[in-house]
Amino acid sequence: MDVLRMGSILLRDPLSPFLFILVMESLHLSFQRIVNAGMFKGIVLDQSLCLSHMFYADDAIFLGEWSDGNISTLIHVLKCFFHASGLKINLNKSKIMGINVESAQVIQAAAKLGCLVLKCPFYYLGTRVGGSMTRVQAWQEIVEKVKSRLSKWKSKTLSIGGRLTLLKSVLGSIPVFHMSIFKVPSKVLHILESIRSHFFNGHDPGSKKASWVKWNNVLTDKKRGGLGVSSLFALNRGLMIKWVWKFLSQKDSLWTKVIVAIHGVGGKIHSEWTSTGKSCWLSILSEVRSLQRKGMYVFDYLTHKMGNGESTKFWLDHWHTRGIFKDIFPRLYALESSKDVTVSSKIGDTSLVCSFRRIPRGGIEQNQFDSLVELVRSVTIVPSADRWNWNLESTGIFSVASARRRIDEICLPNIGEETRWVKCVPIKINVLAWKIKTDALPTRFNISRRGIDIQDMSCPICDNAIESTDHLFFRCGLVRDIANKVLSWWNLDHANLNSYAEWKSWLVSIRMDSKLKKMFEGVWYSIWWYVWIYRNKLLFDERKPSKSMLIDNVIASSFYWCKYRSKASFGWNEWLKNPYIIVL
Repeated sequence: MDVLRMGSILLRDPLSPFLFILVMESLHLSFQRIVNAGMFKGIVLDQSLCLSHMFYADDAIFLGEWSDGNISTLIHVLKCFFHASGLKINLNKSKIMGINVESAQVIQAAAKLGCLVLKCPFYYLGTRVGGSMTRVQAWQEIVEKVKSRLSKWKSKTLSIGGRLTLLKSVLGSIPVFHMSIFKVPSKVLHILESIRSHFFNGHDPGSKKASWVKWNNVLTDKKRGGLGVSSLFALNRGLMIKWVWKFLSQKDSLWTKVIVAIHGVGGKIHSEWTSTGKSCWLSILSEVRSLQRKGMYVFDYLTHKMGNGESTKFWLDHWHTRGIFKDIFPRLYALESSKDVTVSSKIGDTSLVCSFRRIPRGGIEQNQFDSLVELVRSVTIVPSADRWNWNLESTGIFSVASARRRIDEICLPNIGEETRWVKCVPIKINVLAWKIKTDALPTRFNISRRGIDIQDMSCPICDNAIESTDHLFFRCGLVRDIANKVLSWWNLDHANLNSYAEWKSWLVSIRMDSKLKKMFEGVWYSIWWYVWIYRNKLLFDERKPSKSMLIDNVIASSFYWCKYRSKASFGWNEWLKNPYIIVL
């Protein structure tokens, strides 16, 4: 078999991309006529499917049996296409590959065509083709690419909010091309998650500095108490599940027909099989079954919505809640003359036995037939197309995000109550509030719990108690002074709070407009932010910071954050006088 991958086509007089695609369509039609006439022999997968060429934008692939006749025909077709359209194939970028063909023959054919020789592994449309993607070494390039995006200066110059945003929006999407097809080895996932963890914590790659946040807690969804970054394991498996959805819902697509030609009508989705060779599809199905052992039953979320029954196979598709009929009624399936009969045709017949080779005889056959008749009576045909439904989305359409969330729910820990998130203050301040909630800050008490020798455990601000998270942000005299001033500013009663749990209960009990309460919560987060900055400057700066500026910083910063992030229309005088009466 030979595969010729044509490189970019040079446009002598370029028009719009739409016109270009129309011209490429003419090449497709012309080449299809050549194949139909028997002048070019493609790859025959079964009686109904023959692959000879595939086009994507300006990239063309020709597939066929290895023969001098095929190569000569291809040369003539490309020359005719050039003379007819003016589009010339760039043979300097084109390559030819022979599968199970001696290298000397491939080199000779390449010389005849005037192109290069293609060797495995190679990249096509961003995806690695050939080679074993189960090996860690095969993913090394992707690992290095992720590392290159996380240069040292980015880690040092970005705030933790910026790093969190970069993790969610950029780093999680870098290896998507490969993750969508191949199962990522667990060791590679561990390396990638380690890179992301170091970046989030502001550490250099390979650094052995202490991490105060459990990475699984960062990955966990906000509804379960985390920061909602999501794991690469869930991304990889969600992308793989997408192919199962496409196989079921896109019956007429080329790749579905290829899977059916190789693995049978059902694609071996619901049947037992043993892998005897390398196969992306069987690897995907294997991971779907592996997820079931973890508690993620993929097919529980895939339901077939019966419409008119015209595109649903009566015996072969999983369209009834009882299962696939050929498995439930094997004796009746053996009697069926039309194995591919649709639900519409079968139910539309005058009798279910019309397409049988003979009527069912007594015993098991009759029992199965009676059961089938009973099931069919409950089936209702409606005037709409058949479709598959993904139960994790309200629209019924599959999304990787919903599959990813479900996998993370099963595989990641449930930290506790939903993470509180205030949009009117920066992300970095929300992250600090989350760390206070989870006690994930390097206070002196937490440092000593790690077994690190520390001479003084007292609070560096008041020197009256051990510096724990609860003391530093709730019980310390400085924090209470600032909190009381803020409460007076908002016309609220003073409250002595001793922990995050007490603070949250107190906040919930306050009677205030919900939008305004979110703004007040943001102000409280600002108190924690500036107290933490003050504490760190007190410990690590040579110049002693000023306490008197703390309340001014809280009021001024919270004003700008709340005003411009919430797009509210209040002014500085209103904010300074009494924000409690602001109407949003």
